[in-house]
Formats: sequence, structure tokens, C-alpha cells
Amino acid sequence: MSHGIERPESRQEGSVVLDALSFEFCGDDLVRDFYGKKLREMEDYTKWLEDSRENLEQNREKIAKAVEDGLLNDPEPETIWKFQADKARESQEKVLAIKKEIESRIKEIRDETGRRLGKFLPDWFPGEARITFTMNEKADFCVEGETVTVDLGRLSFEQNPVEKVKEGLAHEVFHLWMKEKNKRPDPERSDETDDDLKNQIISRTVDEGLAVLVSGQSLAEHHQKQGRDYQEYIAESFEFFREFLAQDDGAELEKINEKEFRNMGHFYVVGNEIAAAVLRQDGMEKFRGQIVEARDNPPVFLGRYRKICGKNAGLHKIDP
Repeated sequence: MSHGIERPESRQEGSVVLDALSFEFCGDDLVRDFYGKKLREMEDYTKWLEDSRENLEQNREKIAKAVEDGLLNDPEPETIWKFQADKARESQEKVLAIKKEIESRIKEIRDETGRRLGKFLPDWFPGEARITFTMNEKADFCVEGETVTVDLGRLSFEQNPVEKVKEGLAHEVFHLWMKEKNKRPDPERSDETDDDLKNQIISRTVDEGLAVLVSGQSLAEHHQKQGRDYQEYIAESFEFFREFLAQDDGAELEKINEKEFRNMGHFYVVGNEIAAAVLRQDGMEKFRGQIVEARDNPPVFLGRYRKICGKNAGLHKIDP
């Protein structure tokens, strides 16, 4: 059964059929209420300024860049206040239009997500899972249990929202595949040891790095948009990862787990660089088998990367 997914004869690809995924959308009223609340909160400039002082200070460099790029006329708080109010009004209509477009292209999105996953995974017919599009300020794309939540608000900042959805869903549905065998420890467990937490961070690094690779996301583009030199950021990421591997203090490990995955940060980068290096070295056929092995034993990629590093001085080392 092809389910409309074409596969090149030169490569064995899995049939990942996502027919059991359900797609749900919040109502238009929820979108209007979300932006209406934002606009009401911004009506009083004096209160907005008081609430925003810390945020304005933290984002001085981004504000200066916005002025340089012509997005803002000047860095004055009142200019920023007016800009944000105008963007909220524009975003409401843009989000409603994006929501309508995604609703009309569900089959395309589902099939493309399955194609991206099938390039790397064996045959897979997942059970029921729910994809929910709503207003979610806590996260862009996130998975909890069998539910993937997508924030419509952030899609309004994308040049190609549908492509962003394809990438994001492939990323999160890959996590669902990994989770079938590789159950992450419960962070609330009272009996979790420091070694358990360290292994959890290693597993999460591999999981996120693979998810980025499989989905076709670009971490370089993500971080360059934030004004970073990506090659420098890669080197910095591996430096932090080496420090992590040498760390045994539980409190410090907790801080690392909280910080280094934030905003597709350092440990996403390390995991993705490791996965990409293994793929380049071993080729797709072997790599597909390694991904299957990683469901039971995510650190397998670290071991393989160490061996590759021994033969390639140009790769960033992971050992302290």
C-alpha cells in the first residue's frame, strides 16, 4: 500500500503512514480574544512601560538591530510600544489567515511529514495522536503524551508557515517514535540519581539532534536569525557539552538540563552535529539502523562519534 508516498528505487525507505493522526484547531474567537487581551494590556502606556523595563533592557541589542534594519524608527520605548500594538493588530488577521490555510492543506502536511520520517525510519504505523493548533505562549511546537501542540502565534512570524509546520511536526512525531521504546525518566521521581539525570541529558541531546536532522530543520538559520555566528556557536556548544560530561554535581546537572536545551540551544546543536557527522561517515543505510538502535540505547551515537573523531581532526571533541 503506497498511500501516495513515492520512494526512490535507489534507497530503502520506510512507509510511515500517519492516517491515525488527528488535527484540531482552536476557534477563531480564541485567536481574537488572545490578541484583544494583549491590546487591552497595552492601552495604558505608563503601565506598559513599567512592566516592560526589564525586557527592554535585556533586549537592547535586538532593539538596536531592529533600528539598523529599519523595522523601528528609533529605540525609544514609546516607539516600541506603538510598534508592538500595531503588530498585535496585524498578527490577529495574519494568524486567522494562516489557520485557514493550514486547515485546507492537512493532507499535504500529513503526507510530507510521513515522507520525511520514512526517509530515516523503518515502516511505522503510529496509533492515535492529536495535533492541536492553538495560541500557546509557552512553546512553539511541543509534545506531551500523545498530543503535539503548535502555537499559531509564532507561525505569523514565518515567511513560509506551512513549511514550518511540516518541519515542526516531523520533529515532534519523531519524538513519539523514539518514545515508543525509549521512555524518558519522570523528572518528578524522588529516587532519580545524578547518574540517571546525566544519562537523561545525554539521551535528550541525541533525541533532539536526530529530530532536527530528520525534520529538515536548520539550526544555522535559527541561530543566525538571532545574530549569532553559527560556527562560533557550534564550538561553544561542544565546550559546554564537554563541561557537562565532566560534571557530577546533581544541582549543576539540573541547571544544565534546564538551560542548554532552551530555544534549540547548545545541546540541540551538539546532538545535531553528532548525528550529521555519523550520517556522513556511515551512509544512510547504516544510519537508519543506528537510529533504530538509539531507541533502546541513545548514547550509541556518542560512541560512534568518538570513533569518527579519532580519524578526523576537524571534528569537535566531546570528551572532557
